[in-house]
Amino acid sequence: MYRSNGASPTRSVKVARLRAATFRRCASALLVPVCLAAAGACASQNGKGSGGQQKITMSIGIAAPTSAPVFLADTLNYFKKQGLNVQIKIIPNAYMSLAAGQIQYGMVGISQLMQAAQRNTGLQQICVTQMDPDYVLAVSQKTLNAKGITPSMPLKETLTRLKDEKVTEVGGPVNPGAIMLASLLKQNGLPPDWIKVISQTSSSSATAAFSQGQVGVIFQPQPAPDQVLSRAPGRIVFNTRNSPIFTNLQQAQWSGIAGSAKYIAAHPDISKKVCTAIGQANNYLIDHTAEATKLLQGKMTAFQPQFLQEALTNYKWARDGKMSESQYRNGVKVLAGYGIFKQPSDQVLSKAYTATYQQ
Repeated sequence: MYRSNGASPTRSVKVARLRAATFRRCASALLVPVCLAAAGACASQNGKGSGGQQKITMSIGIAAPTSAPVFLADTLNYFKKQGLNVQIKIIPNAYMSLAAGQIQYGMVGISQLMQAAQRNTGLQQICVTQMDPDYVLAVSQKTLNAKGITPSMPLKETLTRLKDEKVTEVGGPVNPGAIMLASLLKQNGLPPDWIKVISQTSSSSATAAFSQGQVGVIFQPQPAPDQVLSRAPGRIVFNTRNSPIFTNLQQAQWSGIAGSAKYIAAHPDISKKVCTAIGQANNYLIDHTAEATKLLQGKMTAFQPQFLQEALTNYKWARDGKMSESQYRNGVKVLAGYGIFKQPSDQVLSKAYTATYQQ
């Protein structure tokens, strides 16, 4: 009988089925790692890190006492306890990147926020860190002697004798500190340019100008005045915190956590967690200032421990990071009254701030 060298039809079908099954098993084995890798990529795009923690970036403008709540929330694991994996980045003037959603959250000053909100950038604040800006006016001993200013001299006479003296501010006359100084001069019957504002590019260069005798006046929050006076002789002649002229600043917000309104609305759970962690950090700063100073010293090496603690003590932190929307509006009105920014409309304010995510 003739025997073919090929397989029988029945055998061919069986072989084909076997090969197909083998291919499916191999394909499945190959696809498993690919699927896992794809799943990991999707998780990364959604911001999920290892252990299921939500990965976000938070910006601060400078490693200074004003940034204490963010550093402290990270150091004390308040972010991690909320299931957040937060990367802190120092990015000056990050408000446009925040408004665009390139950075999820960041610390923003009220002046930047209002100016951005009036341009309809979509930047929104969700909780408050610092209230009541505490500006200190210090004069070098060289200037005190040259102008004949004595410790017993009334403030108005002291300011009058400082005619044409120079003060440095980052950004020049548009800096909130420069605007507050102009308001102080005006309320004492003097022109707003009685003391000349010299623009500087950073706080360190502004304080260095005083230390080196290039200017005779400094008008900044603590600890900058005490730090320069420890290196260059001089005296503090005025503090907004102790002045009846500025009592309405006590409930005015000065900085807080903000982000893109679109991102915030799309991630309400994350926004609530951020506000909770920041609120806990604020409370720790209020209740345990000395301990907070020790924890933050490594993050703020430019400040001597005693000056850092003094600043953290003097700053007014918002308990729980909270402020009602009506309180916020009142504070904005106060600051606008000083000319720090134009009074925004109710519509702008409703978009620029929300207390929805505060616990």
